[in-house]
Parts: sequence; structure tokens; C-alpha cells
Amino acid sequence: MPIETALSSAMKTIPDCIAAGYVDMETGMLLGLQETEDGHANLLGNLALAVANLFQGRGIAAFEELLRTAGVDESEHPGFGEIAVFSDDRLHIFLRTPDYPDHVVCYICQDSTNVGLALTKSHLSLGPVVAAV
Repeated sequence: MPIETALSSAMKTIPDCIAAGYVDMETGMLLGLQETEDGHANLLGNLALAVANLFQGRGIAAFEELLRTAGVDESEHPGFGEIAVFSDDRLHIFLRTPDYPDHVVCYICQDSTNVGLALTKSHLSLGPVVAAV
């Protein structure tokens, strides 16, 4: 199944989802994109450039090191697995894929969405989206 089809299927299950993308942080490329008719491709195009910095930037690396030295983070897979960002009118969900740690699936939802449900549904969609890569 093509990545766009997998993203489209995921968007149908995530409440108020208006766009979805698949980003390779190593290259900064947007490998897959799906959007509603409202045309949010520019949102994800701009976000693709910022995702690597979001997950791998100096501030995040310093915070993760602080957690490790405090003994809080003992996982064998360091780094944040997910980040949710609220803007004025959107909820942005970023999920690092377990099979490809340098890949992130991004979902953009309306700010009126049920956050818990959006996070749960986005987690459930991760497997089929990654399988499409």
C-alpha cells in the first residue's frame, strides 16, 4: 500500500485530522503527504524542516541528557517518542516510528479535537503507516 493511502486511512480514524505527513529526519524530506481539501500541504512542508530540530535539537538533547544523569530515563531507545504541540488553532502530533527511529509521522488536527482520543487514534494508526514505507 502506498504511504499516501496509509496516511489517508489514518486521517479518517483521527478526529478532526486535516493533514498527515511522513518525515525522514535524517534528510529533512517529507516522504508522504495527505491532506483534506483545505490545502494544508504548506503546513506540513514547513513542519518537515523543523521536525528534526524538534526531536534532535540541542535543547532536547540537553534535556534527555539531564534525564539520563538523574536516572529517570533508562530506556534502551533514548529520545522522545512523541511530541504534541498546540498552536493557536491546531494540534500537531509528532510520533517517532519504532522501526525507523529517524522517521516521524505528523498529524495536524483542529484545536477543537478531543486530545486524548486524537493521541490514542494516532498511536493505533502508526503500525499501518510504518508498514507502508
